[in-house]
Amino acid sequence: MRNRCFTLVEMIVVMAVLAVVMAMTVPRMFGREGRVLQLSADRVADLLTMFAQRENLSSRPSGIWHDTATHRLVLMVLDADGATPEQPAQWRPDRTVKPVQLPASVDVERGVGVSIDGTMVDISRWPIATEPGKRRPRIEISLYDDDGRVKTLVLPSHALRPYDLDDTDAVLAARQPVDLDAAGRHREDW
Repeated sequence: MRNRCFTLVEMIVVMAVLAVVMAMTVPRMFGREGRVLQLSADRVADLLTMFAQRENLSSRPSGIWHDTATHRLVLMVLDADGATPEQPAQWRPDRTVKPVQLPASVDVERGVGVSIDGTMVDISRWPIATEPGKRRPRIEISLYDDDGRVKTLVLPSHALRPYDLDDTDAVLAARQPVDLDAAGRHREDW
C-alpha cells in the first residue's frame, strides 16, 4: 500500500487560492459599516432635498423629525385635518416621502446630531420647522456610528440640496448668494 501525501506544489496552489479569496472578502467584511453609514447619509441628503423643495414650493410649513421609537428621520407637514377643520393644524408625516430608516450602528440617543444656525437642537421632541416665505436657517445633520465614523450633511439657508461636509469638492463648489448690484456686477451675464 502506498501513502499519498500533498506535494509542495499542491500546498502552494491552495495557499495562493486562499490568499486571493481573503484579499477579495476581507475588505468587504470590514468596510460594510462604512458603506451602510454612507448609504444612510445619502438617504438623509435626499430627505433634506425634499425638505428644501417643500419649504420653497409649498404654502404649508414643513419640518424634519427624529422618531426615536422607530429610529427614523421623517419629513413632516403642518396640516389641518379635513374632517375636523375647527381643530388646530398638527404635524403629520408627509405621505409622499418615505422616512429614512437609520442603521442600528447609529445610536438612537446620541447617534443623530442636529444644528440649526450653529445651535444644537433635539429634533426628537420638536421637528426642524420652517415657515414659507421666511428665511430658512442653515441646517447640519450629523450621523455618528458605533465605530466613531461621522457623516455630516449641511443644507445652507439658500440651497436646495445639501452637501457632505467630508466631500471637499462639494464644499468648494457650494454656491453662495451674491448681491450683483452691491458687487458692481449688475450688468454681467449670469
